[in-house]
Amino acid sequence: MLFVPLPLFATFALCLVLIRLCVTRDMTRTAHRLFALVVALYAVQSLLLCLRWGYQIEAVAPLIAMLAPCLPVFAYLAYLSLADTLSRRNLWPLAVIAVNWLVLVFQPMMVDPPILLTYLGFGVLLLGLAWRGSDALPLSRISDATGALRAIRLTGAALVASSVTDVYLIYDFVQNGGRHIGLIVTFVQTAFVLVIGLSAALGQTAAVDTGQEQAPPPTPPASDEDGEIIARLTALFEQEGLHRNEELSLRKLSRRLGLPDRRVSNAVNRICGMNLSQFVNDFRVNEARRLLVETDKSVLEVSLDAGFATKSNFNREFARVTGQTPSGWRKQAKAAS
Repeated sequence: MLFVPLPLFATFALCLVLIRLCVTRDMTRTAHRLFALVVALYAVQSLLLCLRWGYQIEAVAPLIAMLAPCLPVFAYLAYLSLADTLSRRNLWPLAVIAVNWLVLVFQPMMVDPPILLTYLGFGVLLLGLAWRGSDALPLSRISDATGALRAIRLTGAALVASSVTDVYLIYDFVQNGGRHIGLIVTFVQTAFVLVIGLSAALGQTAAVDTGQEQAPPPTPPASDEDGEIIARLTALFEQEGLHRNEELSLRKLSRRLGLPDRRVSNAVNRICGMNLSQFVNDFRVNEARRLLVETDKSVLEVSLDAGFATKSNFNREFARVTGQTPSGWRKQAKAAS
């Protein structure tokens, strides 16, 4: 009977995800290309792990070592592309790959510690990015911000956990001659590869105009300026229905207002006590409530017309605002009229 190692199933799953990404996403956008690259790299890594530990092909070991530092670096750059337009100043993580490769070439027996630190460092950076909340992802579609934050947290935690696992692998190699390495890599590291690779499928950027963002002011804006920004946002939603745009993002809104991202998000935080995603979704929920009462459209049609990209996000935000499901609210509203 043919032996099929577990990592081979992970490779197959990631290949399917990669195909779906390439078919359904706009690959002219940098973020989408980076997320596709991340999935592809993890699929290759999974295949190499399969050959090394499933079929005992030692020749692929150097390739695994070369690919290892690329994985956390490109995962970080992919999620960073939702927070800022990539430029030379934030491509410094590529130097980390170069350092790891230099160690691999000149001191191959010392390659494990820098790889471990690379996973730990970029895992912590991703968790820090997620801690800043959805307003830290101005290029992400507002409707996707929650999913992107979950993916960032999951990826960051998986990278940190992978580094901790590597510590045990080094210990096992020293104490037991690597007796358990194959088993741990097959199950635990394959799980990390799947988690990070599949999480990358949640990363999505909105279409934005090109151009340089204005630098934020050195001091916080006055409260009357905050109120003016909220009034302008409200006018955009009530008069132009901009909240219905599924591609809406913090960057797109700030460009319409001619203001820096931070000033817009800070105004919403200070005046409304919520983040921008919740502020926009409040308008979308109000739009949905109107459609639920005035039309006979299905809940899915209403959610799409109101600007929600997915029904699950619509149900979650509708419950946050009203405390009810859309169907339950519609039934109660029509019974009361």
